[in-house]
Order: sequence, then structure tokens, then C-alpha cells
Amino acid sequence: MSKAYSSFQTFIDKSVLPLATKFGENKTIQAISGGLMYTLPLTLGASLFSILANFPIPAINTWLTKIGLITHFNAVMGGTLNAIALLIAVSIPYTYTKLLNKSSGNPMMAAFLSLGTFLILMPQTVGTKDPVAALSYDYLGSSGMFVAIIVGLIVTRIYLALASNKKLLVRMPEGVPPMVTQSFEPLIIALIILIGVVVIRIGLSYTPLENVFTLVQTVIGGPLMKLGSSAPALILITIIANGLFFFGIHPNAINSALVPLLMTMAMANIEAFQKGVTLPYKDIMILNSFLNNDAVGSTLSLLIAILIFGKSKRYRSFAKVSIVPNFFNVNEPVIFGLPVMLNPILLVPFLLSTVITALIGYVGSVTGFVSYYNPVIGLGLPWTTPKMIASFFSMGWQGLTLRIICLVVMVFVYLPFVKALDRKELQNEKELNNVQ
Repeated sequence: MSKAYSSFQTFIDKSVLPLATKFGENKTIQAISGGLMYTLPLTLGASLFSILANFPIPAINTWLTKIGLITHFNAVMGGTLNAIALLIAVSIPYTYTKLLNKSSGNPMMAAFLSLGTFLILMPQTVGTKDPVAALSYDYLGSSGMFVAIIVGLIVTRIYLALASNKKLLVRMPEGVPPMVTQSFEPLIIALIILIGVVVIRIGLSYTPLENVFTLVQTVIGGPLMKLGSSAPALILITIIANGLFFFGIHPNAINSALVPLLMTMAMANIEAFQKGVTLPYKDIMILNSFLNNDAVGSTLSLLIAILIFGKSKRYRSFAKVSIVPNFFNVNEPVIFGLPVMLNPILLVPFLLSTVITALIGYVGSVTGFVSYYNPVIGLGLPWTTPKMIASFFSMGWQGLTLRIICLVVMVFVYLPFVKALDRKELQNEKELNNVQ
């Protein structure tokens, strides 16, 4: 057993660790994650107005509708979550330019060029019989996210490549204020990019696809969404990510790649929620919420098992200190302090937790036990919000009930492994006391 574990550890250190580290340090992945993080204050603020616009007490909701406030609360959603693609068309190129650290590139100029490109590629009319000049939320919201991400990354790369050629920069006479000079410098570069964008727009207009949004959705978005919305695939990816955490590699190295997919599904749910129609990704997003019942590995159950059944002073003292931050999803003290990391006794329940809690949440959703799900609250609450509280507000008492069930089940899953650890530590404590 020890030899097999040692070989597995060597494989992780030499093969998995370098790949995961390289993936996590990839500037493109960092730009996407960082760009999405810039939208967080708006999504958090929008979640508050979503509660007001869909107040759970019917009498209050009717009164708010009667006095006309619901319309204004929904307007907040229209300017934030329903226009998320427009926001990230700015935030991703801005972040990407700063990460690439090119002295010749201006992050704000990259953001403006990306935004302009995104809008040019978008259909400029709404309706087919009597078209009206307008921009549709169908492209500004979740449906346009993949295009916004791709446009932001490609335009940034092209802009920086062209900006590195000094011959393409417009030089102003000496004495012209620096702000004016900076504004005129990328004039030729912007013209080159715009010509290329117009050529793409015209070319696609002669095809059955008609525009780049349909192209991206057909070639990239559709297949990725099918993969990301598959319960087995999502569970497997999370098991791999949590397995890396066992070896000291933060799961964000893997999870960050899922952020665009999860955001797209969340935004599609929000749009459907506002229209009062069936949520297209309700089951998979609830499953995603339950992939880790509290922190990674459902370690709150591990600490509770120690406090109830443990006898060793070391583990009990540690559980008392770390259970409060763990309740707020701060998991590093348990992973590195107990430790869970490189602890072969805890590897099996640590990985099993993902499958068990995800299946409980998924079954609760597909059977209709969780009949209510507010995707705005599910998306907008800070990551430090305890999962039980978050579930109560986003899924009602049914969500809270499932959390408690998962918590209890995982206590008993961890129990035999906790007892094994506890016996070993008790023996060490007795030997230490005898020596003293």
C-alpha cells in the first residue's frame, strides 16, 4: 500500500502538478476569470433587486407591482445581468492587456476596440416583418457571452501585435498634450481592426449562419454547453479538481476553465426566471451548487464528526478552532492544517463527497423536491456566504433540507476514517504522556 501510494505521489508530482500549475498560470485563463470578476459588484447588487422584484411574500410583491417599483427593479437587471456580455467585452480585454504587460498597449484602448467590434458584429435591428433599429438582449446577455469572450481575447492580441509596430502609430507634433497624443496614436490600428471586422460581418451575411453569434453558438457554444451541462462530466471534472487539492494544488486551476460555461448557464437561467418560463439549466446548476456541500470535500462534516466522535486532544482542539471559518467556506485551515492534504486515510471520503452530495442535490432537483430556484441569488451571493443560508434564500426550505441531509450523510461517510485517524493520534498522545 505504501509503495503504491508513493508511486502515485511521484506521478502527481512529475506529471499532474506541472500541467496544472501551467494551466493555472495561463494568461488567457486568468484574463477570462479576472474579467468576469470585474462584473461581481454589479451581479451582487443586482441580486438584491432581484429579491425585491420577486419578493417571496405575495402581498408585498403585489403592492410593489401596484405602485410601479417592480419595473424599476427589473431595470437594474436589464442594465447588469441582462447585459453581461457587453460588460465582459470591456473587462476581459482590459484585464488581458494588463496581464500581458505590453508597454505598447493601452488597456482602455483594447477595451474600447473590443467593445466596438462586439457591437459591429451584432445584428443592428430587431424584428423581421418591420425591423426596428435596436440592439437585442438576446446578444447582450448570456447568449452573447462566448462571442464577447472570444472577441475580447482576439482583439486584444491583434491590437497589441499592431501596436508593437511603431510605424503604425500616428505621431503628433511636439507640444501637443499627452492625452491628445495617446488618443491619436492608435488611429491606424483601429482602422485596420474595423476594416477586418466589417469584412467578417459582410462575409457571414452571405452564409446561412448570417452572423458571428450564430457561428460561435453552432461551432463552439453548443458543444461546450452540452459537455458542461452533463452531470457526469461536471462531477468528474470536480473530482479531478478536488483530487488536485488533496495534493496541495488549489482546485481553481481546473475550476477556472468552467467559469464561462457556468456563467452562461446561470445567465440563461436568469433570463428565463425574469420571463417566468422554465429554467433551462435548473437541474445542472443545483447539482453544481451541491458538488461540495460546504467547502471543498464537505469538510464541515469532517469537523463535526471529529467534535462528536473524536477523543484526541489535537483533533478536537483543531476542529473547535477551524469550524467557524469553515462554516463560511474558508477551507484552507482544514486542508493544510488538519491536514487533509497528502493524508491517505482521508483521500477516499474527500473524493467521495463530491459524488454523494452532487447526486443528493441533483435527485432533489429532477424529482421536483426543489421546486423553486432563484438563479440571481444563486449567482449573486458572495462565496463566503454559508451554503445553508445561500440555499435557503435561493431554493427555499427544500434547499436547506437537502444541505442538512448532505451534512449528516457526510458525517457518517467520514466517521470510520475519522475513527482511524483518532485512534492513531490517541496512541501518539499516550506514548507522549508516558515519555513525559
